[in-house]
Amino acid sequence: LTSVTIPDSVTSIGESAFFGCESLTSVTIPDSVTSIGDGAFSNCESLTSITIPDSVTSIGDYAFFYCESLTSITIPDSVTSIGESAFYYCTSLKDVYYGGTEKQWKGIKIGSDNDCLTSATIHYNSSLLLKAP
Repeated sequence: LTSVTIPDSVTSIGESAFFGCESLTSVTIPDSVTSIGDGAFSNCESLTSITIPDSVTSIGDYAFFYCESLTSITIPDSVTSIGESAFYYCTSLKDVYYGGTEKQWKGIKIGSDNDCLTSATIHYNSSLLLKAP
């Protein structure tokens, strides 16, 4: 499995849904998805970038844990919580494109062990028109 397009009928990506899909490089998440479960993309070592639609409000614990090839992520201003270790060991993560302001970003509840996320360059007010192909 190298790429996946999640159908429009899906409203949440369940716990460990794509856990350990080491060859997965791209994921297309539809606007119907509101939550990404614990460990959903954990250990997806080849995933390089992901755009989360503006329907998503929460990212679960360990959601992108050990996605060591992830270089950028687009997070909408609808997100209010990011779980514990959601981006732990995402050592290549350099750029976070956030749809809201710096003040809104600081209002997100970000769990512990997300240093890779918080030490990346945050690009505020980024356009969310960068949808995955």
